[in-house]
Amino acid sequence: MGPPVGGHRRGPSRYGPQYGHPPPPPPPPEYGPHADSPVLMVYGLDQSKMNCDRVFNVFCLYGNVEKVKFMKSKPGAAMVEMADGYAVDRAITHLNNNFMFGQKLNVCVSKQPAIMPEQAAKNRIQHPSNVLHFFNAPLEVTEENFFEICDELGVKRPSSVKVFSGKSERSSSGLLEWESKSDALETLGFLNHYQMKNPRLTASNYSGLSISLRLTGSSAQEEAPDHSYESLRVTSAQKHVLHVQLNRPNKRNAMNKAFWREMVECFNKISRDADCRAVVISGAGKMFTAGIDLMDLASDILQPKGDDVARISWYLRDIITRYQETFSVIEKCPKPVIAAIHGGCIGGGVDLITACDIRYCAQDAFFQVKEVDVGLAADVGTLQRLPKVIGNQSLVNELAFTARKMMADEALGCGLVSRVFPDKEVMLDAALALAAEISSKSPVAVQSTKVNLLYSRNHSVAESLNYVASWNMSMLQTQDITKSVQAVTENKELKSVTFSKL
Repeated sequence: MGPPVGGHRRGPSRYGPQYGHPPPPPPPPEYGPHADSPVLMVYGLDQSKMNCDRVFNVFCLYGNVEKVKFMKSKPGAAMVEMADGYAVDRAITHLNNNFMFGQKLNVCVSKQPAIMPEQAAKNRIQHPSNVLHFFNAPLEVTEENFFEICDELGVKRPSSVKVFSGKSERSSSGLLEWESKSDALETLGFLNHYQMKNPRLTASNYSGLSISLRLTGSSAQEEAPDHSYESLRVTSAQKHVLHVQLNRPNKRNAMNKAFWREMVECFNKISRDADCRAVVISGAGKMFTAGIDLMDLASDILQPKGDDVARISWYLRDIITRYQETFSVIEKCPKPVIAAIHGGCIGGGVDLITACDIRYCAQDAFFQVKEVDVGLAADVGTLQRLPKVIGNQSLVNELAFTARKMMADEALGCGLVSRVFPDKEVMLDAALALAAEISSKSPVAVQSTKVNLLYSRNHSVAESLNYVASWNMSMLQTQDITKSVQAVTENKELKSVTFSKL
């Protein structure tokens, strides 16, 4: 093993003594809820462009980076010591298999033990995207300034530059967007902490500002236009991806009257939104949802309108069918919907997530079909969809009859969720990364796939084959096929292909 490659040192604590162990074996196909070691291995680095400082710039987004060492025995490989195993897990989840300078990164856990220092509380964990948030830039920074710096560093220019009109009198901030995630990731390695000179002052009396960059992710989202609600918060997570949050954290996201109405309005808009290609649903605060807000709905349910049995029953049936539509609208939405669950997912929460297409959860998540504990049978989707989701009628009956909690590991084992993550941040970033991956595909292909999967769930194989044949006799004429095949044959990422709106 040799010394750090290129770049100036930032301090002796970051790049410590050389490691004396041989390189670890290739990464295992799966790793646990958190890595066993705070040290990770990175393979596939371009040694002509990457040094310790640039590796630090990329990995510091996922936790404290204590040391970086390039390996002399394996060109293009480095060891990175993070603050703890959770930081390693975050880095692997978001960076493994991404490309930098045409080379695929292979990021895996090392068996090398190390001291685990305390993690900084203000680290911002974000998945890679094609947009960087810059701050601490000179006040009068322009698009041309960024073009000149990128040309000087030998990285691609951003396709667009947006400077925010902030209140700071010393620096400016904004967004830089590239055509691909790889271009943004490469620029992050070179440009993060770059000294930018103030165009109004000479170098002799002002050394410049050290620009900072962050990948935009779950913590840097703008409110989506035309989505203003009392119980929900809808943000544009990134291009073509919307993030819908249950937003009553002080009430544990309990489902009040506004919620039942606003979810229908929200997803009807999303269904018609040609820019949206994937959706993530999560809960604000300490849990996903506590289920129905009984206090808010008591007047409707416990004191129904009507002066005889027939009229009271008619009124209650109308309420039930309207509440059923609150979750059916998610299933009817042609855009894939990913549920990201942390903490409790109780009662109506199970109705909600079973209407979603993909479910991720954090290790602290638990699931409860709670209705029998409040004297009623679940009537807005759980009893109809849960058996189809997990395919185990005995388990469904047990959960529905007893209202017992199902913890995250059991939910993974029975198929209710497809992945479990160590905490909410890691889970949410993984869900958004998955949504971004889905949104990079042809919207004709993805939405056609969802429609046919749902049809096949409720029909025989013969009926479903006939349905998809009728469906594809028109959909196969799309230009998206030509564009996708051309990208594959030219070894390009689908993210670089521009598909028309749908």
